[in-house]
Amino acid sequence: MTHRSQSAQRTRLCLTLLAFCGCGESPSSSGSTPAAKSAVAPSMPTNQPTISLLFAYGSEKEEWIKEVTADFNADASKTFGGKKIVIEAKPMGSGECIDEILAGRLKAHIVSPASGAFIKLGNAESRVKTGKDLIASTENLVVSPVVIAMWKPMAEAIGWGKKPVGWAEIFALSRAPGGWADYGKPQWGRFKFGHTHPQFSNSGLISIFAETYAGAAKVNNLSLDDLKKKEVTDFVGEIERSVVHYGSSTGFFGKKMFANGPEYLSAAVLYENMVIEANSGKIPLPFPIAAIYPKEGTFWSDHPAGIVERDWVTAEQRSAASIYIKYLLDRPQQEKALAYGFRPSSPDVQLTAPFDSQHGVDPKEPQTTLEVPSVEVINGIVKLWETHKKHSNIVLVVDVSGSMSEDNKIIHAREGAQQLIDVLHDEDTISLLAFDHRLMWAEKNVSLKDGRDRMKGTIGSLIPGGGTALYDAVSEACAHLEA
Repeated sequence: MTHRSQSAQRTRLCLTLLAFCGCGESPSSSGSTPAAKSAVAPSMPTNQPTISLLFAYGSEKEEWIKEVTADFNADASKTFGGKKIVIEAKPMGSGECIDEILAGRLKAHIVSPASGAFIKLGNAESRVKTGKDLIASTENLVVSPVVIAMWKPMAEAIGWGKKPVGWAEIFALSRAPGGWADYGKPQWGRFKFGHTHPQFSNSGLISIFAETYAGAAKVNNLSLDDLKKKEVTDFVGEIERSVVHYGSSTGFFGKKMFANGPEYLSAAVLYENMVIEANSGKIPLPFPIAAIYPKEGTFWSDHPAGIVERDWVTAEQRSAASIYIKYLLDRPQQEKALAYGFRPSSPDVQLTAPFDSQHGVDPKEPQTTLEVPSVEVINGIVKLWETHKKHSNIVLVVDVSGSMSEDNKIIHAREGAQQLIDVLHDEDTISLLAFDHRLMWAEKNVSLKDGRDRMKGTIGSLIPGGGTALYDAVSEACAHLEA
């Protein structure tokens, strides 16, 4: 995927379905993102009875989960029946893991999104479809406040360290005609903001919650009527127009920001633990990262863990899952979480280094905590975001060379492309470039408001044949977006 951002009001995106190309690998049956790698236990002797569990969890706690799960698997923990418990831990976006389990594509036994908001949403959808919850009960593994992570010199330029700052300053930056030049820093260019996609990732969902609360000047009791107020829609709209990237998973998104520097993003909504990890010296940074705890209030990412309430989870697996969750909550594992920047859920574990200014955080913050809205209001906030976010101009590049006739690849490519069309907004624009040894523009600049069905029909009519001009196709798609 090549994602090109510019100062215009629309995000320009060139999307290539490489996963379905004849030269690519087959997609994973789990439905997870390509970047999500599982932590798999070492192979056990074939004569030892085992019980295996799949644990889907928010990627922001990947390093901690990898360490403690490896220890758990090495310790040979057993069920009451004497079977060795083996955990496969799979990092994913919080919304993604709930959606995949709801759809039955991911047969996870334990799940831990970054926030209870996704448990609330998943249970509401599950009750509509099945009459029962997806996750009956949970326990918080660790906690971490949601922060605005900003390069320290940029944070200082808006007053961080001298006064409380937050969403009001982000709003002002978003509206500044000259960008950073209006703050005496023309060398930094325009303000570039980012957060993850609210429908796939917890920090993205929390971002638009916090923006809406700030626009409404509230800390609780947010209502549907609040979402209709002009001051709220204007506040959310101005901030979202400064967004240049929507990531799919907070952990992967944060790592990309730190790796690419301030020219990639000025600031992003992340978790406190990620700021600590970035400032730990393990990765080279052009500047330190500052954690801004918005003065208007923020949310705690509570990392609830629970057993999936589905038929594929047996009584024996439920028992084994309870043993693993208890292990994660035991003091040694909670103390290990500190090193990764997580605040332990256990009050018995004292908060010490690295929770200090040297790591860009303040253990006395946040001062104000916002209330998680009702499911009805959550859905309303997502619709508000869909309306006011920066809309996309997409070129969908699809391989229709002869190799796509093998193993039903063209069928999967058509299905994947049509699913993409279903999730895009009415205000988005899409073009379709098919290629074999030739480049063939099947559709150009179709508004999905009135062309969604037409585009899906065109995609459904794609047939394979000929050679493969992949690089020419990608070059042509990018040239179209730049025109």
